[in-house]
Amino acid sequence: MPPELSTASETFQSRRRLPAARPAPARTVAALALAAALPPAAAAQPFGPYVAFSGNGSATTGNGYLEVQDSPPLNPPAAITLEGWVKLATPFPTGGASACRTLIGKDLARAWWLGVCGSTVRASFQGSGSAHDAGAVPPGRWTHIAVTYDGVMQSHYVDGELIQSFPVSGPPGSSPAPLEVGGDVSWPQSPDGALTEIRLWNLARTVEQIRHAINVALTAPQPGLVAVWSLGAGGSDALGVENGTLHGVYATLAPPADRACASPGPGDLCVQPFFHLTVTWRTGDGVTGPGSIVPVPSTGSGIFWFFGPENWELMVKVINGCLLDNSVWVFTAAATNVFYRLEVIDVHSGIGKIYFSYPGPPAPAVTDTVAFPGACRPAS
Repeated sequence: MPPELSTASETFQSRRRLPAARPAPARTVAALALAAALPPAAAAQPFGPYVAFSGNGSATTGNGYLEVQDSPPLNPPAAITLEGWVKLATPFPTGGASACRTLIGKDLARAWWLGVCGSTVRASFQGSGSAHDAGAVPPGRWTHIAVTYDGVMQSHYVDGELIQSFPVSGPPGSSPAPLEVGGDVSWPQSPDGALTEIRLWNLARTVEQIRHAINVALTAPQPGLVAVWSLGAGGSDALGVENGTLHGVYATLAPPADRACASPGPGDLCVQPFFHLTVTWRTGDGVTGPGSIVPVPSTGSGIFWFFGPENWELMVKVINGCLLDNSVWVFTAAATNVFYRLEVIDVHSGIGKIYFSYPGPPAPAVTDTVAFPGACRPAS
């Protein structure tokens, strides 16, 4: 059953504000030298600075949230897309109110809400009793979640893949309550884990649109984009419109340095030498596994095999483009049509990017010339 207003101990009129925890120092990504000539969504993401909550399932203690005061754009009249990156300590305890935690909400009782129950994505768009569940959030791994609603269909996506769609009827609900990230006026339970690049759209995004911008930070207006809360530097909207304030228990964190290249395993590709690459793959019948490294001598590139050492699947190259655009580039070429997830991490800063190839058509090449705009360093 979806969480209902009657189980929450507070409403937005009387909600008690907890004192803000002192945030940890945040690390920012350096600006591009040629920003005027490059796409606006150029920052590495999702592993830049982010906000971590530590909700324990209580409605009254241990919660934190970003509060954005009500405004008409926060109540889209016809369609909505909610999306963002999360890294959660799932599954949350099953049974009772503690199982469901809020990611973003505009009043669960009357309007729209997105959260995770146990480890399952749950969203509702017409107040209490309108929830649908679909999509699993794995524990301790950055995962992209998106849910779309257009008054006819509600669709759930995880890492850019459609999980399930549900028939619905009618426009989304609205409420004069403030919007909250990490909480909701009718369901204040915060998640246990990290959030970043939380976006609200006033249209139902297509799967192609979701995938196109899944691993870049949006910092400029886009058609239908209402707000982006990156949560890396307080509660500001990246578009500068729907700014909010953080309350309660939270921490603003920089990604930890990656130590894997000090002692790499069979699936760890270390190049340039400051970048750590890993791949996971999945076949059409659900079999999954890690990519393994083809043992060829190279300091700037590498090859992964999935099913056998003689069957090479993916070549990846990390290029020092700092003299050209003050960025480190990522290029790939693949000979596969299975799903894979490629993670590239700057081992010094911990900042990384995730690239997906979706099942069916041949995997597309990646030519990301603004992959790591903050990774250029003086020669040692």
